[in-house]
Amino acid sequence: MMTIADMDLEGEERFGRITSHIYNLLALLGGNLLYDFAARDMLEKEENGREITILDVGTGPGILPEKLARIQSGARIYCVDPSQTMVEIARRRLSRYGIKVGLGYSLMVPFKRKFDIICSTMSFHHWAHKKESLEYLSGFLKKDGKIMIYEMKKGKDLPLIGFLQAHRMNRGELESVASVTGLRIDSIKEIGVFIRATYSVKKVKS
Repeated sequence: MMTIADMDLEGEERFGRITSHIYNLLALLGGNLLYDFAARDMLEKEENGREITILDVGTGPGILPEKLARIQSGARIYCVDPSQTMVEIARRRLSRYGIKVGLGYSLMVPFKRKFDIICSTMSFHHWAHKKESLEYLSGFLKKDGKIMIYEMKKGKDLPLIGFLQAHRMNRGELESVASVTGLRIDSIKEIGVFIRATYSVKKVKS
């Protein structure tokens, strides 16, 4: 079983016990629009009831996986987070759905299986080693699997610009990461203040 001592968390955001509970409350109050967008977008082309496997990296309190489970009854969902308290909160929230939650992060996943979709919401901008993380996670993809990254979009009309912009990303930043990996950008979608990038493994020409 993975422990905190097994993880090199330099450059990864990790919450303590008190801040995890505060984040849980804030996410419930202010994050639903993003989680709703991500869940609908991720499953837009999926037939309800079809069995698909999903890994949520940096799941936090587990709000997104709960929404995914309610929409897609056939989904087998796994989650990781580097904060022990977040893992405990997520397990309580998700136990009724049979969702597996483990201690882990973008460079260490404790589940030995492949996924149709690997996703992350409002976490990617914190990853210090984005290239290495994407390449590592791509090893957990099934054939034709995809990595879907959801963030808030940078904008010019935001208050507290310095703080908020550091927690947001733009199209150029999401595209540039793919250019130095073995991944390709399949699509980038922008709706309002949200932005999503979908990555997949480059096909080798025969």
